[in-house]
Amino acid sequence: MAVLALQEDLVEALLQGIQVGEFAVIRPLKEEFCFVLGYLLTWKLILTFFKAASSQLRALYSQYLRKTKSLNKLLYNLFKLMPHTPIFPGQASEATCREPKTFFTEELDLAVQGRTTLQYEIPHLACFVYHITLKDLPAMVRLWWNGCEKRIFNVVDKFTTKYVSGVLSSQEISSVQCSTQMFDSMTVKARPTTREVIATYSVDDICMELIIQLPQNYPLGSIAVESGRRVGVAVQQWRNWMLQLNTYLTHQNGSIMEGLALWKNNVDKRFEGVEDCMICFSVIHGSNYSLPKKACRTCRKKFHSQCLYKWFTSSNKSTCPMCREMFF
Repeated sequence: MAVLALQEDLVEALLQGIQVGEFAVIRPLKEEFCFVLGYLLTWKLILTFFKAASSQLRALYSQYLRKTKSLNKLLYNLFKLMPHTPIFPGQASEATCREPKTFFTEELDLAVQGRTTLQYEIPHLACFVYHITLKDLPAMVRLWWNGCEKRIFNVVDKFTTKYVSGVLSSQEISSVQCSTQMFDSMTVKARPTTREVIATYSVDDICMELIIQLPQNYPLGSIAVESGRRVGVAVQQWRNWMLQLNTYLTHQNGSIMEGLALWKNNVDKRFEGVEDCMICFSVIHGSNYSLPKKACRTCRKKFHSQCLYKWFTSSNKSTCPMCREMFF
């Protein structure tokens, strides 16, 4: 991050005056080429660390990246470094090539040397970094995108839908199909043609089915969670569990399988008798994965520590969210 801080200033100075959606041509074998190459490779390394980290550590990394706003700067810079049409030379005409090879479908080979390939190295690397950023930090990219001004919002949406969403949707569905992760009491299946994942949770006489639908502009658009079969679960509890899964998939930076694993743990704890936190209505906290442990001495209701902190700071009170007595 210390190296990145230096590179950010250099790259932002270099790209100053270029609008998001315009393509900055970085000529090979020039000083600016080295600056941009180093910047993108540093981000490639940061994202590798992020991907390899545990769920808890990823939550901390995400908070740090939000605090520094480095990811927002990266995304603005990427949309100045990625070409309008990220198609390999010789396949520029989509009319004559039904499935052209793009920088998002072909492997990045930084070992290739030569003046001809160098001119495509920065555009390809920028597309590669955008690809893995969307894949591993979908919630953060979605948050940035929703906060963009309308022109940039449309540029990002159109480009991502056309060149990246199909690739990422296929990879996500494929990872579900190929997953070796086994769940007690839950099965997970994928439907590639409809971009759907079906999760069925069964325990004793209770059975519930959830249908997860990937949007066309995945992962910018929110994942939809719909109800399938439901047996032995009260309507209100069912709605709460659907909302919890939707929240996990919308706000967590991870895969669908990771979101389902977190959701299943939450439901398991509920069946074990652990009560929901009465602030977020979830057993397992969405960021630090803790259980509700802070109990009110008056009403005995339990809350997550982080939820209580947010409650106290937002309400400017030190009272229990339920009984309104002083919380000690």
